[in-house]
Amino acid sequence: MNVTRVQRIRTASSERRDREKQELRQAILTAAQKLFLAHGYEGLSMRLVAEQIGYTPTTIYLYFEDKDDLLFAVMDQAYDRFTADLEAAYHSTNDPLPRVRSLAEAYIHFALQNPEAYQMIFLQRPDFLMKWKVGTKQPRAASLSILKNAIQQAQQAGVISTGDVELQSDVLWAAVHGAAALAITMPGLFGHGRIERTMAMVLEAALHSLSQQ
Repeated sequence: MNVTRVQRIRTASSERRDREKQELRQAILTAAQKLFLAHGYEGLSMRLVAEQIGYTPTTIYLYFEDKDDLLFAVMDQAYDRFTADLEAAYHSTNDPLPRVRSLAEAYIHFALQNPEAYQMIFLQRPDFLMKWKVGTKQPRAASLSILKNAIQQAQQAGVISTGDVELQSDVLWAAVHGAAALAITMPGLFGHGRIERTMAMVLEAALHSLSQQ
């Protein structure tokens, strides 16, 4: 066996191990998210996560220091997806008012497409919004600033009334969050058609309240 072939085999083997590690890490995160929603913080344990995916608790500790470390990773992953959706909506147009609308719609879309992640972020542990581990990135802070930037730019363009940027951001946030929370927590009452109509009217009302008088 020549050196080149040996190198190829070693490289392929290393890539396979890395892929398997990433797949197992993702399986741990997915299980932790589901178990957290089902049992809450106190009911969640590394042992329970291990049982869910068919491994020993020792294996879980190879990836995460403790329960809090695991939950931070789950939350960060959810926030990464949430922030990516908002950034895509922000850059989808240069027109200030449609940009604000696009952000609101992206927020609602994320909630409906990722109900478990949304529950963790905004319904189960909203205190995590302004927390992060020392030395790690701060995706929460990034996601919270996108809407404020869009509101400020819309004010500068004169398409919404001038005022407290943070307050106006909170008004829009409260409107879309309320509709999203109804859809997620009461799916039997708010079917697809009803929640779509509700969200459309909530969004229109919120944008109207911010429009230039």
